[in-house]
Amino acid sequence: MAQGLRTQIAALEMDLRENPNMSVSSPQKWLSCLQFARSTITTVDGMPQLRNQLGSGPWTRLIRALQTLAYQDPDTGGEVDIALWCERQWATEVQRQPNNIAALQGLGHAWLLKSQKILARIYREEGSPSSSSSTTSMPRNRMRNHEQNTRDSSRINSQDYVEARDTLLPSLEAFDRALDVANAQGGASGDLLTLSAESFINFGNVSHPQRNEPYYQKALRLLRVASEIEGYQIEVHLQQFLDENLRYIE
Repeated sequence: MAQGLRTQIAALEMDLRENPNMSVSSPQKWLSCLQFARSTITTVDGMPQLRNQLGSGPWTRLIRALQTLAYQDPDTGGEVDIALWCERQWATEVQRQPNNIAALQGLGHAWLLKSQKILARIYREEGSPSSSSSTTSMPRNRMRNHEQNTRDSSRINSQDYVEARDTLLPSLEAFDRALDVANAQGGASGDLLTLSAESFINFGNVSHPQRNEPYYQKALRLLRVASEIEGYQIEVHLQQFLDENLRYIE
């Protein structure tokens, strides 16, 4: 069974690479993949030994692929049952191996994706621009303009803002731990750096204007490191954020 599941994981990964917006471009394929995901979760939950039979690498790839599938449209909250299963699996892996970079990154990403529904609602209400190419609806130039932002305390303490911060905080914590471990082992990957930066940017966006600058600055430092990795390309909206605000850390 383990070998057959490894083959299915590889097929799902290929489908997601070829159809990154599968829910829109290939809705029937997406529904089929969702059926596979739920069937696989039922099987794995009923056979705990299957995790060890698969091996650490394929198991990590399975969780990552199912999480990607679950959040085809993160602004709507995704497929909650699959998303929560992935979140639980990452948390379990971190408990088993506290220095597992892939699990820490996966857990941080899970909370980042989970925050998108709340953030999208906030940004829609504020009329902030967003990037459809990113997992994060990030208002551009928010660091440059944050001193002029007159958002009052009632907004900062509103239910949406509080919920957004509460959801993003575990993301920041997981990414921080992953970065610490990765740096101790020779350096973080471009994906870890950019995902971490997105969490810090979003946390800055929902924090008080007088206290959000450190989050933007950390995001910029992470993006600068990612931009210096040979062969790694930052997504367009993050590169623009870096280019326009780099002076704040120079």
